[in-house]
Amino acid sequence: MTILYSVFGPFLVWPIEYFFPYPYIVEELFKSFVVWFGDKKALTYVYAGLAFAATETVFYAVNINLSGSLSLMAVRFVTSGLLHSLTFLVIFFVYRKNKNLIPLGFLLASLIHYLYNLYI
Repeated sequence: MTILYSVFGPFLVWPIEYFFPYPYIVEELFKSFVVWFGDKKALTYVYAGLAFAATETVFYAVNINLSGSLSLMAVRFVTSGLLHSLTFLVIFFVYRKNKNLIPLGFLLASLIHYLYNLYI
């Protein structure tokens, strides 16, 4: 179920991002809930990150004007899977260490995502 949630995640968070334009916060909050209620195996979150990125890339492909250019679209296509898998794993490993520290995992993942968006 974790991977299925991740496939549909971008469809769920996109309307929220439209009104609250901080995708790194909205997406990492969604991932935190997926980790909290989802599977307890690390490899699952690598696949979940790839699934999330694949669906998100569809949004960028449909609206190429938002991504800026075809070359940026190609870079996002390659690096987005790595980003989302990494942020899922950050949240998961912090959660696995201590469930009460999941806000710390959320903050670290949000910072990574913010820096990615800033420099891409």
